[in-house]
Amino acid sequence: MGARSPGRAALAWLLALLIGGLLAGCGGSANTPSGGEDRAGEAVAVAPTEPAATLLPTPTLAAPSAGVTADPLRPPTPVVLPSATPLGNPVATPDESPGDAASPADVAVEAEVEIIPTVALPPDATAPELFELGNQRLEEGDYATAAAAFAAAVEAGEGLTARQLAEAHLGHGVALLEEGQVAEAAAEFEALLQDPAAAPTPSAGGQSVAPLDIPDVAAFQLGRAHAALGEPAAAIEAFRAYAQNNPDMAAYVQPLIADAHQALGDTAAAIAALEAATAGAAQRFKAVENRGRLADLYLAAGDYPAAIAQYDAIHDIAQTEATKGQMAYLAGQAELLAGDTAAAHERFLFAVNTYPRAATSHAALIALVEAGAPVDDFQRGVVDYYAEAYAPGVEALRRYLTDATEAYNTDAHLFLAWNLEGLGDVDGALAALDDFAAHQPVRALFERAELLARAGRGEEALAAYDEYLATYPDPRSDASITTKAAALADELGRPDAIERYVALADSFPFDDNAPRALFRAAELTDADGDAAGAVALWQRLAEQYPANVYGAEALFHLLRLADSDAADELNPEALAALVETLTPSNYFALRAADFVAGVAPFAAEGPMSLPDDASAGRDEAETWLRERLPDDVALPAGDLGALSPELAAAPQRLIGEKLWQLGLREAAKAELETFREAHAAEPLANYQLALYFGELGLFRSSIVAAASLLQQMRATVFDAPRFLGRLSYPVHYADLILPLADQYGYDPRLQFALVRQESLFESFARSGAAAQGLSQVIPDTGAWIAQRLAWPDFENDDLYKPYVGLNFGAYYLSQQLAAFDGHVHAALAAYNGGPGNAARWFDAAGADHDRFVDTVDFPETRLYIERIYEGFNAYRHLYTPIP
Repeated sequence: MGARSPGRAALAWLLALLIGGLLAGCGGSANTPSGGEDRAGEAVAVAPTEPAATLLPTPTLAAPSAGVTADPLRPPTPVVLPSATPLGNPVATPDESPGDAASPADVAVEAEVEIIPTVALPPDATAPELFELGNQRLEEGDYATAAAAFAAAVEAGEGLTARQLAEAHLGHGVALLEEGQVAEAAAEFEALLQDPAAAPTPSAGGQSVAPLDIPDVAAFQLGRAHAALGEPAAAIEAFRAYAQNNPDMAAYVQPLIADAHQALGDTAAAIAALEAATAGAAQRFKAVENRGRLADLYLAAGDYPAAIAQYDAIHDIAQTEATKGQMAYLAGQAELLAGDTAAAHERFLFAVNTYPRAATSHAALIALVEAGAPVDDFQRGVVDYYAEAYAPGVEALRRYLTDATEAYNTDAHLFLAWNLEGLGDVDGALAALDDFAAHQPVRALFERAELLARAGRGEEALAAYDEYLATYPDPRSDASITTKAAALADELGRPDAIERYVALADSFPFDDNAPRALFRAAELTDADGDAAGAVALWQRLAEQYPANVYGAEALFHLLRLADSDAADELNPEALAALVETLTPSNYFALRAADFVAGVAPFAAEGPMSLPDDASAGRDEAETWLRERLPDDVALPAGDLGALSPELAAAPQRLIGEKLWQLGLREAAKAELETFREAHAAEPLANYQLALYFGELGLFRSSIVAAASLLQQMRATVFDAPRFLGRLSYPVHYADLILPLADQYGYDPRLQFALVRQESLFESFARSGAAAQGLSQVIPDTGAWIAQRLAWPDFENDDLYKPYVGLNFGAYYLSQQLAAFDGHVHAALAAYNGGPGNAARWFDAAGADHDRFVDTVDFPETRLYIERIYEGFNAYRHLYTPIP
């Protein structure tokens, strides 16, 4: 095709579209998707994902996004739509049945609960009590009550220090701002800037979180208020006042100043502000966002070299092939706008050769081909393959092989095979692998087996795997190949699947797949009618792998068999003794212990008891840590939990803390999580950061740090000091959860476990399926619950407010408990997998907890029940008084 010269306006428009994608940041995880593109070659912007955390909350009451590839270990939550009326509700319409998926918008329902007063204050409360109430409600997102409490505290005054009065004014202003009373909020902030009592206070000794710098926070919030009021010049003045005192926050404040300048139409000043932002330290995603905005402005101004400089800077910051390739492509497009075609083609060629997996590299390839620029046919075939443009990929690779010299790249045969497979030509792909085998026989045989398996030609694939194992034995790969072969034989229903699984466990007893292989062999043996053989395999598994989840599951299965008298050869007493050897680190170990003790699932003796002093047991815990921390860890002589000088002085921590105190929670999390991850291998740092994040209010990171610490200490919450266990299983928002549990009549341990699993107590959590807040409720369900509760002035974003998210989650949980006669396992299944699915499982399994869990055929929901069982038992252990 002849070269085409796209117009500058069209190119600028395309670049703007791509910049919109890059503003999401650059990926930092090996699992970050690389984006995609259509077959016409139009580039699609890459939207990277955040690195996976050590602990992942389960998205609930949500539907998976279309086209999203799920982690096989944590499948997407199934589509869940609430019943028109929750199960068990007395006002159900005649046509409704359990699991009805009618849309909430189609149903008129009566309110069951009176409108919740949001401004009622405790009678006769003192000013200090009102001040504390205001702080508490502010954190819980109940801004109306917070504003009323702060105003009443200021009015009462008596008992508050001058500093507390200033904090009350600040809290009142923030609450008003969040409530939309912007002018009143601005007046509060203006007054604070003139208040001597608001002057900064030095940190107290041993305090990890610095006191609020009231004037600085007031100046920043004043800038927000002026921006909301449409007063950009005043916003600039306020933000500059904050920036002058906090030069380390340039990456976050200068973009706000740039926004205000743009509102005034002053592009040059906006560019200057963003240049200042790029000079500030920031977490990688924020740095990419700032430079992307700056590049956008330079493009609009026609300063193409400056825009290219920003793309190059982002390329250097980025860590994934997707983003690096995108920046190379964007720089090439900018070179075209600048009229330098040769430089543009050089950029495109760099993208094609260096980042073949990047979606935009295929767009770069198309630009080169259409311009008649030479591109190596091998590289064309590779880029086409990753872009799923299989037909041109086949053509390019065949040309390459036809013209190949003696030193050609033999991987061309492999990529030709993959492209042909993509077109559905399996026989052609196998022929290409035969050619590949002449150069790399070992890899070719393996790829042949994989291709045949993907094509559904299982028997041929199994023969290829067996041939590979027999012909090319390799200790580094034999276990994984043997696992693949055994699983394929199982999938095919072959009688030798059991033998293959047992051989895997015999030959590779220390491989991670060995316990799972033995368990599956036992299941298949039992299904074949050989009950004694199955019992023998389960016994072997329980005795050989007591610390493994499959070992615990095998032992629990044997306990159930012995209890039902289904296996006379089993000794219940001996099995119960084996339970004592299990590490209480997984669902089946805990379930077995409860079973032997005669404790019903989700049962607890006595009420939940919270310690009067949150620091109770800390000395004991730190003594325990000092005895167990590695010898190479330098231990401070004083407070073990105080941040080390290195952690305390870290610029990223200081920036993250300031962001948190400004209310920029997601930006703060990005900085502080990156900071935590940098120290995740250090057990003492994990302890100190668990305390610090908990004090700050970043509960998710606190829990992750505490869980990492216990893992490094090879301990669980059941055998570590309770103080450490409570860091991993905290009771945040107890003032809300305890009354809700009492109101709806369930054990509060259940809601604590549910919230921990759903969101790790992160109020602004959002899943990929749009579930929101502490209880991870999707918008449709939230709107329906708001209707049921007659919740005043409900908006979707209210789900991020802790007091809303907890109320809505409690209501929905209570509805499911009522629908299933108080059976927790079924209620949790309904909460996660939908009432209709839960009813189906309940019809099949009934009230028996273990039979129900066995029946659940959504892996996500089954795992959900198991995880909350673990959490419930942890809370039962940690918050039940010691006799």
